[in-house]
Amino acid sequence: MQSVAQAWLVLHLTDSPFYLGLDAFANTLPLAAFSLLGGVAADRFDRKKLLLWTQWVMLFLALVQAVMTQVHLIRVWHVIFFSFCTGLTQAIAWPVYQAVLANIVQREHMSNAIALNSTQFNLARTLGPLLGAMGLSVFGTAGCFYANAVSFVAVIAALVRVHQPTNRRSPDSVETGVIASIREGFGYLATEKSLAWVLVTMAATTLLGIPLVTLLPVFARDILKVGATGLGILVGAFGAGAVFSGILVAFLGDFRGKGLFVMRSALLFVGAMIGFAVSLNMLVSVICLFLAGFAMVGYASVINTMIQSAVPDHLRGRAMSLFVFSFGGCMPFGNLMAGYLAHVFTAPRALLGQGLVLGCVVLYIFYVRTEVRLRV
Repeated sequence: MQSVAQAWLVLHLTDSPFYLGLDAFANTLPLAAFSLLGGVAADRFDRKKLLLWTQWVMLFLALVQAVMTQVHLIRVWHVIFFSFCTGLTQAIAWPVYQAVLANIVQREHMSNAIALNSTQFNLARTLGPLLGAMGLSVFGTAGCFYANAVSFVAVIAALVRVHQPTNRRSPDSVETGVIASIREGFGYLATEKSLAWVLVTMAATTLLGIPLVTLLPVFARDILKVGATGLGILVGAFGAGAVFSGILVAFLGDFRGKGLFVMRSALLFVGAMIGFAVSLNMLVSVICLFLAGFAMVGYASVINTMIQSAVPDHLRGRAMSLFVFSFGGCMPFGNLMAGYLAHVFTAPRALLGQGLVLGCVVLYIFYVRTEVRLRV
């Protein structure tokens, strides 16, 4: 709901796809700059307390943005500032959240838990845009921002009830500096070549594929001409595919051939992205977005499982920060590039060009880096 309302507000204030990309860039830049520090914090401090503090901060930011929008004081630079602050908080929260998940779930159920977590997250992404479109029509953008602020109360109440075991440390571990701690995380990844390449795959799909989501307001308004309600349907289609994929991965559980599943899902994402870029039909666009959401959650959930199952707990926060960095850390540059290319070449041409480049990258990893698809 927040993302739909905010994107529509930015487009209303500026009438520019570039500012859509800039706003998304501001939101995701902290993930690139600070997610590794979030991983260090997850391994050093109480993970539950860190999560609670981040939720309170995001509640406050959403509430202030709602008030400023309601009294008509909001300007585009305010929106960009709030996006940056929210992203800064998420840079800490995301690695911590992923590490907590592994602490409260038994290892043999890890794949199911990660997939179900993706399902509930994307179910919210499915219902949120639809509610956001309705909220925009009935309550306006401020109403959507107020609803987002209230939602954090439920998150905080649920976190208070969660029992999370104390962070487990390696028996022979010693306290090191922040840089040394980050280096230790990279050192572990260097010993796992196949995991490193699946993270490269995810980073590439984020960098080149994020315009599929970032530029949806432009496609809804200017290409498909379906307005705010249509935008909610498009975002909802992406979320519905993601939910279905999460349910499927949860049903499969700890299956064999995870590496091959990741690469096939990435190829499906490329095909759906290119199909959406050239589509002028609402139904075709909805189908492409459904397939793209299905593919993205499919490979992201399985990559998450591969890392969580392999990493020791004393490195879990830093390992998951690398996962977050490859997924969210590339978003700011992809968002900025998407906004610029859409401004220069139009949104469909920008999306098509990036889809073709992404296809080349994925095909290279699929056929040349065979250790990825052979990973069990």
